[in-house]
Amino acid sequence: MRFTRRHALGALAALPLISRPAWAQNTFPTRPVRLLVGFAPGGLTDIAARALAERMGKTLKQSVVVENRPGGQAIIATVAVARAEPDGYTLGFAGTNGMILNPLLYNNLPYQQSDFKQLGSMGKSPMLLIVHPELGVKNVQEFIALAKKKPGDITCAHAGRGVINHLALLHFQSKTGTQFQDVPYKGSGPALLDLMAGTVQSTFDFPTSALPNIKSGKLQALAVTSDKRLSSLPDVPTMKEAGVDGFELYTRMMISGPAAMPAPVVKTLESAVREGTRDPGLVQQFADQGVAVEFTSSADLDRVIAEESAMWAQVIKANGVPKTDLKS
Repeated sequence: MRFTRRHALGALAALPLISRPAWAQNTFPTRPVRLLVGFAPGGLTDIAARALAERMGKTLKQSVVVENRPGGQAIIATVAVARAEPDGYTLGFAGTNGMILNPLLYNNLPYQQSDFKQLGSMGKSPMLLIVHPELGVKNVQEFIALAKKKPGDITCAHAGRGVINHLALLHFQSKTGTQFQDVPYKGSGPALLDLMAGTVQSTFDFPTSALPNIKSGKLQALAVTSDKRLSSLPDVPTMKEAGVDGFELYTRMMISGPAAMPAPVVKTLESAVREGTRDPGLVQQFADQGVAVEFTSSADLDRVIAEESAMWAQVIKANGVPKTDLKS
């Protein structure tokens, strides 16, 4: 029998059914996986990424190596994930900034939501309003009164313009009629170091990175942005209890990869994320620090992202934050 073009096409069509999916599923991963973080070491995103990476590595039987690429409101790291080979070896721990806030703040982002395949969410965390003890305030109302007495004088550090810490500050100013001198950093870690040194006087940051220094007395927490108090800081009131209503804010921690990853690779990675969030040690570690570790599947994350995008859009609009063009 003569081998025709029709036979060739038929043979090629049959190949994916018997070889490629089985090969991808059975052999991935064969080398370490990179997990890119868009902020400097020491902040919540970095700490959470490293904890989850360790657990994912056990499931994948390969190392998951965290790589910090700070700067650009997490845009640098997020773009790197979008443009990476879609083989599952480059992932992003994007968080609220990369997937939700940046699209609301910039007109010409070099990526869009469709560039990614969501692999699951690790959970969410509220923020704390934190001050240096020498500022001399005991609660949120005293902090507000001092800020009104000295408008623009009190410094408030944050992890970079447009990131969630910065938007929390803007939201606080509009809610309380105050004005602070905002001081941007390339991540929460450097901001907290300067706060402890007294170089700056206040910040909005996450329990994960700030809790040890709060318990040691180096920093003072005035309020938490969740709907209830943290078990690890039972004496710290919620913003509502402190007299600032409508100030419930969280950041969500999401893992994603390039959109074109093969389905078997996606399945393997999502399973590793799911199993990582089920680790009792991980759950307890972050529960003690105010983070609710709860897996959200990739199927549900698109809905979650849409809902939280709508909420943050209201905050941005209420505070008059313009949508700007990125500098070339």
